[in-house]
Amino acid sequence: MARGLFITSETGGRANNALSPILRDIIAKIGENNYDISRFSADIKSVCVVVCCFPDDLRAAGFGKPRKFIKYNEGVADIRLPMPYVDFINADDEEKYLMVVKNITDSLAVIGERCRKSKRAVFNSDGMTADVLEKLGITLEQLENIVGVCTD
Repeated sequence: MARGLFITSETGGRANNALSPILRDIIAKIGENNYDISRFSADIKSVCVVVCCFPDDLRAAGFGKPRKFIKYNEGVADIRLPMPYVDFINADDEEKYLMVVKNITDSLAVIGERCRKSKRAVFNSDGMTADVLEKLGITLEQLENIVGVCTD
């Protein structure tokens, strides 16, 4: 069986150098390899979050397209939400970190919303978000004005 939580990235341009150490830190703090999502869903057994950050020209060429994919019968979710490249590259280190966290929490919210709408699975995205933020030492208030996902 797949890991309960898998976080990775797809990047282009200068984003990889900035994103990789942030993801390593988040993964270590969350304990991704042993993270148990069964507290948040009996239906979804594996969540993959792919943080995508590509320059606009690469996004226009088709890289980093959003993906909101849930296989209900297999209990797996694969969410890829593009992050605004220029904002990320120009942000200071703290804001970059918060942008990545916001992308992850927005991805969890997508799973919760999709499960609610389909009624084929139950997923407590608010509970999992709270748990992840607690492990990272970040509050919801810190994410209020952070943009972690492209709006287009």
